[in-house]
Amino acid sequence: MDFIKITEVTEKFGVSSRTLRYYEQVGLLKSERPSFEKYRYYDCENINRLQQILVLRKMQIPIRDILRIYEYQDMETLVQSFVNRMESIDSEINTLSQLKSYVNDFMKAMNEHGITQISALPLLYEKVEEELLSAPKQDLTMEKLNTLSERLAKPLNMDIVALPPMLVITSIKTDNGRSEIESFWDWLSANQIPFGKPGSRTLFEYQSSEDIVLMQKLPEQIANMKGADSLSEECPFECREFSGGLFAVSSAYADEDLRALQHRMLQGFDDNPGYEIDFLHSGSPRHETLIEAVFSPENNRERINLYLPVRQRKPNFTDYPEFETTENTSLDEIEKANTILREYTVDFHKITPVYHPHFQVLENGEAEFIAWISQRKLDTNVAVRLPFRVDIEFFAEEKSEEYLWGTTEGSLWFSHGSCTYTINAENYADNALKQHAIAFQQPVLENEYSYPKIGDIPHDRYNRLTWIVGEKHFAVVLNSQVRFCGVNFPYMNMNLNLQAPQSIIIGTNGQGKKLFRSIKVSQLKTAPKTNTTQGALQMNVKQSNNTLPNLRQIVHGEYGQNYWFNGCAAYVMECLGEQDYDYWLFAGLTGENFVQVYSKDHFRGDGVMDYRMSEPGNHTVVEEIFTKIGYASTFVPLVQILKNKELYIQSLISYIDRSIPVILNDYGKNPHNRFGFGVLVGYEDYGKTLLYMCGGGKEPDRISAADLLTDDYQNETGHCHGWLFIGEKQENRALGEICRERILSLPQMLGYENRHYCFGVKAFRIWADQIDGGYFERVKIGEFNNWDMHTVYVCCLATNSGGCKGFLEKALELNPDMTFINDVIALYAKTGRYWNNDNGTDLEALGGGFNVTLDVLQDEFMRKRIAHKLRDFADCMDQVVTVIERFNAEK
Repeated sequence: MDFIKITEVTEKFGVSSRTLRYYEQVGLLKSERPSFEKYRYYDCENINRLQQILVLRKMQIPIRDILRIYEYQDMETLVQSFVNRMESIDSEINTLSQLKSYVNDFMKAMNEHGITQISALPLLYEKVEEELLSAPKQDLTMEKLNTLSERLAKPLNMDIVALPPMLVITSIKTDNGRSEIESFWDWLSANQIPFGKPGSRTLFEYQSSEDIVLMQKLPEQIANMKGADSLSEECPFECREFSGGLFAVSSAYADEDLRALQHRMLQGFDDNPGYEIDFLHSGSPRHETLIEAVFSPENNRERINLYLPVRQRKPNFTDYPEFETTENTSLDEIEKANTILREYTVDFHKITPVYHPHFQVLENGEAEFIAWISQRKLDTNVAVRLPFRVDIEFFAEEKSEEYLWGTTEGSLWFSHGSCTYTINAENYADNALKQHAIAFQQPVLENEYSYPKIGDIPHDRYNRLTWIVGEKHFAVVLNSQVRFCGVNFPYMNMNLNLQAPQSIIIGTNGQGKKLFRSIKVSQLKTAPKTNTTQGALQMNVKQSNNTLPNLRQIVHGEYGQNYWFNGCAAYVMECLGEQDYDYWLFAGLTGENFVQVYSKDHFRGDGVMDYRMSEPGNHTVVEEIFTKIGYASTFVPLVQILKNKELYIQSLISYIDRSIPVILNDYGKNPHNRFGFGVLVGYEDYGKTLLYMCGGGKEPDRISAADLLTDDYQNETGHCHGWLFIGEKQENRALGEICRERILSLPQMLGYENRHYCFGVKAFRIWADQIDGGYFERVKIGEFNNWDMHTVYVCCLATNSGGCKGFLEKALELNPDMTFINDVIALYAKTGRYWNNDNGTDLEALGGGFNVTLDVLQDEFMRKRIAHKLRDFADCMDQVVTVIERFNAEK
């Protein structure tokens, strides 16, 4: 027989797992869970039945009728269900027809009586009603109109919400007890108390006797500084504590019949199994009906919420199916399925005895407890919510254990909320009547169960007792032996995350002494509850625009952050929650804060990443950077994006909607800037306009997707333009190891050269040779580009001279054995002096720094001095290489 996994069923038929569980609970479906599987499966018969149920539900056949259809299994029942549905439809049509007739009569009456003003409508109704009562249509009265209106009203949708307790001020004057709304509004304004925003649940109105009362929550700073009593002394209006609690909420427009809505809400709880209106013993509700203004989808109509006080009904456990007991379920299996989220060890000194039992903490750290009667107990002062686990290591003294009268003598029990869990229960003085039972109340539903002869406890020895009130199993374990285990309890299918934490209370009964060696209370992990099948709402949640919430400046040049890729990479990591991976870490990993660059042919950018990305097909270098920190990444070249623009724009939209930016190395008709690396941070008009940030910009710029992704793209230089998508974290790498690898591999970068450019030592020497050899003598004044030809290299050496220090110090802190790092720091500091603090012989003083001019570079004497200084930089880098290689050799 073929079986289909429940997850496959939900995906195939578009039905949620919660709905499937409901169908099983009412007896329409049945699933099976093989012993070796964690998932439930449906056979072909149940799959066929599910398809039938879904068809019937789409025709709005009620569940109670579907149950009848399968109960009687005959065509007559099925046909009768369809007949009932058609009669319901006919009734609705008939109601609409009657209402149509009534509206038509009113229109005729308006014409006959010359009604032209809406204010005359009530008078018209009285006139028409008199005429209709004397006519054949005597049933068309206001009462009939109300009935028709109620029958045609849409099903009432209500939510149950919990309003928190709050300190409020009302419009009721303390001197006369009357509500004075206008003066109350003025008082709030004069005292700069902000009015509650629509939907914020801070400003309500309600009707008390004949008065309309406004109730405003006081701001936290005022509520914390002053209580209700002190405020009442200063304020002419009533201040009090609003107790909050559960309320049923429904929405309407303010121009609709609110009294009718309130009536329908009250009626909606007549047969509600979970909640009821919260009436006091006097017969009045716990609080008057609250009204709150909310934002309205229609500008010219005010929208409001109505709040009715409600309380939970005690669940009727007869409405729920029985659970299943299991045999041969191992403790290891139970513990794996009910994971501990947090464990609390009960401090015996912090236990609170209740009703004066005998309780003392002994010198050996154990606790001694005699209750005599079950009302005398111990509050552990440890509170947990469902599901939970309790572990008790205890000693029961046999000589003091006598069963004289009560059924709980000799027991050991604990309570959580209204439910009690007992081992060694139901023991009468008569030996024949001793049950040694395990007894408990099911969580939430509170129905009682007792299992005799499995709860006896050994005496005069220490026992280890465990109760697991879990989401997957309900189990009792004594000395590693599973005494009881049940699954599929009704409470396990409820949303346990909504249950409040309750304190664990320990108890026993009779004169028997119990010694506790340890008590542990554990909060168990719960699975999140979802209400939809995967992908069910994809079409409904497509946004036309979205922008990342945490926009910020990508780099700060004033702090020496001069390389844009590092700022972009750090921003992406910040969005992914990685705080250690900042700009300075990436500047070290890329080498941009260590390595001098120099181009032999044309301008290639500002730093190492620009240079490496200038080589055709070399885009893997950006992916390698993220591999170093354990992240997957994919660089998509622009030529590939242009072949399927819509696909990659949708991919970008998906990333933005998940709050992850995308790095780009740009080419396009950008009207704002000629930028290299930047980050795409948003989109508008379904991706037709893209938002990006680069450099020191504080706000995102906009560019059309057509201008960014131009069809006439021609990559004449072979530069690697494209987008970089950061994927999942694949490896947790220690920060110290990441820094160590970077520093030990620096010699390779500091000696790198190809036919187009070079790094480190060679960069300084070739740069010096070109200046010394008279390269600039051939450059005309109009051709000289200060930045591209010289100053960009000065910026590089100046940045590196101090920018690498933070990375080096962090690496040394995480790798104390790398003491040579102090020598490297000193060498880079020396380059800083060579640049701008060398007793008048530094690069700036020689005219070869940021202040360079073409005249200086063409002057033979001055350019030789500049070239000589650049060779000093090269010597420093040579020494850095030597220091690191010596350490590598020693290792």
